[in-house]
Amino acid sequence: MKTFTLFLLSFVVVTAMPTTPSSSDEQRLQSLILKEIIESVKDLDDILNDTVKKTFVQEVITDRHCNVQSICKAGKALETFKAGDLGIQEKQWLLPRRLVAYSRSIQCKEPTSHQSIELQRLLHNIKECAQKMYSMSYIY
Repeated sequence: MKTFTLFLLSFVVVTAMPTTPSSSDEQRLQSLILKEIIESVKDLDDILNDTVKKTFVQEVITDRHCNVQSICKAGKALETFKAGDLGIQEKQWLLPRRLVAYSRSIQCKEPTSHQSIELQRLLHNIKECAQKMYSMSYIY
């Protein structure tokens, strides 16, 4: 009986211990989020009307500046738009959340770019950057 109690107690202790995600789990999660970002941009390209796509937004991400900080700034810039303002449903406007989720490990400042580009171009830049980062995530 003592052996059984000891076994049961050790089982409870082991299963109750909090676990921390490993770096490979974190890397897989980040890759999954990047894939979702790419899919979100593709979906938005199909459902947004041309007038909305021509809306001017801050240029926060470019081919030359493709990093987590830029992804974070893009998320903050897009958070200012509401789904209704874009003529889409709330469930179709997940891109800002996904951008913020990807960059959750850093603190980024509010976008302060004085350059403006069309929303369509910003979405293209986000997709290109996410694809570049996604392909890099499988190199290591």
